[in-house]
Amino acid sequence: MTDYRCTICGEKAVGCQVYGCSGSYVCLLHADAHLLNLKPGERKEWGACYFLRFLESDTDE
Repeated sequence: MTDYRCTICGEKAVGCQVYGCSGSYVCLLHADAHLLNLKPGERKEWGACYFLRFLESDTDE
């Protein structure tokens, strides 16, 4: 399993969010509300933005 870390603080990431051409892995603290509203494994495309909530097994340590 991959150990995804928050691009901002280094904590365990819960997903990936992309705004146009800029993307980052984020933890619960730094995740956008659109990402937090997704269930594990869900994806959402919203205009030029894209959100992916990791499955919990993807980020187990």
